[in-house]
Amino acid sequence: MAEINMNLQKAIDDHLKRLYERYKSNTKVFTAALVGHISLSIVFVISILLPFLFLQIDAYKTNSELERLSQGIAQQEQRAAAYRQAMNGLKKVYEAVENTPKPLESYIQALEKEAAGGPAAPMPDGLKPTTESCGSPGNKGPWMECRIREYMAARTAQCQDILANEIAAPLQRLDIKEFDQWKEDLQAGVKRYGDRFRNEMTANPSFWRGFNRDAPIYKSMIDGAHRFYADQHFEEIGRRMEDATAARRAEVDQLNQKKDQIQKSKEGLNNALKNIKTRFGKLGLEVDDAILLAPLALAALFFVAALQLCQNIQLRKSFHRLFQASDPQKVAITDAEIVLAMPLWADPLAPPIQRKLKLAALMIPAIASALTLLVVFYCWTIPDAFSGLTGIDYVKYMLYYLLSGGFFIYGFQRILNAIKNYGVFSSVTEGKPEA
Repeated sequence: MAEINMNLQKAIDDHLKRLYERYKSNTKVFTAALVGHISLSIVFVISILLPFLFLQIDAYKTNSELERLSQGIAQQEQRAAAYRQAMNGLKKVYEAVENTPKPLESYIQALEKEAAGGPAAPMPDGLKPTTESCGSPGNKGPWMECRIREYMAARTAQCQDILANEIAAPLQRLDIKEFDQWKEDLQAGVKRYGDRFRNEMTANPSFWRGFNRDAPIYKSMIDGAHRFYADQHFEEIGRRMEDATAARRAEVDQLNQKKDQIQKSKEGLNNALKNIKTRFGKLGLEVDDAILLAPLALAALFFVAALQLCQNIQLRKSFHRLFQASDPQKVAITDAEIVLAMPLWADPLAPPIQRKLKLAALMIPAIASALTLLVVFYCWTIPDAFSGLTGIDYVKYMLYYLLSGGFFIYGFQRILNAIKNYGVFSSVTEGKPEA
């Protein structure tokens, strides 16, 4: 009988030794998995996920601003083109106003020849007379005054036509409200010029008798043309429009530089990720692929750690019960000594608050995975954040994410069940162990 007891005790001791050796072996695997998946989760979130998110947001804002500015530049160029077209018309008006005295001088000379019995004098520049009847050239003074009034009326009508068709029309098509007052000022300027000359004609109806370059009324007309041009601030308006376009182009250049910097940062992030060394070699992943696959990878690493922890709990449970059966009075080794010799990350014999803190730390990858999913789902709303993804890819990754969620849930439940089923009462616990 004594020999049987000795053999039984030896078998128990050998089994306890094997349990302890296996526990130590599993503990190494669990420690590596624990340190690896928690540190990887933290490093991934800080070094990869958050920089990737900020770069995507920055790139999206930059592209949106570039698009807005490009549209603004296109609109500004349309405005500038319309303004240049209006300026061409304006120059025609100015030239018509400025050149009024010289062709008028030639026209007066032709009219005098017509009054003396010569050929009919056509209006300069192809202008057509109004319907006003000037009577016979026999009454030379009134006839000359009437013909000159016709010429000035035709010249004014010509200017008004240019204002309407070549200045107001292009601006009106673009509906540029700030030019409304400018168009009114142009029309008022032409009208003032015509009224000034008519007033001078009324005050001196026989001005034509001595009309030449040295005549006061001739010089007055030239001065009036120059004043008309200066009053409209044409160069200033054009300069403002060119400055506005140049300013927007400068903003575009700055945004393009920022876009280049973002691209360089993305390439740097890619290179850093590719060159991360593992025990199997360099990681070699693109950032986009790493972000998309991270929830599944983190869940798999957590699941490995969870299974190792559950196995360690089961091994110590077997060791504890077997040892307790051979030493029910706990004379050789107490529960506290077993805990000290075979520690567990989430120990069923530890105080509940300590166990909950350890379980919370064990779930850090789940938090990192949830943050990654939030980033992924947000970036899916940003155009070209993950370029090249098809509809099938979205379905595939959704299945991956459901699978990773299952890994986390199942692994955590396994840990809770292992703790709950440990089932050891001891002096180091306060009542029944809690999950």
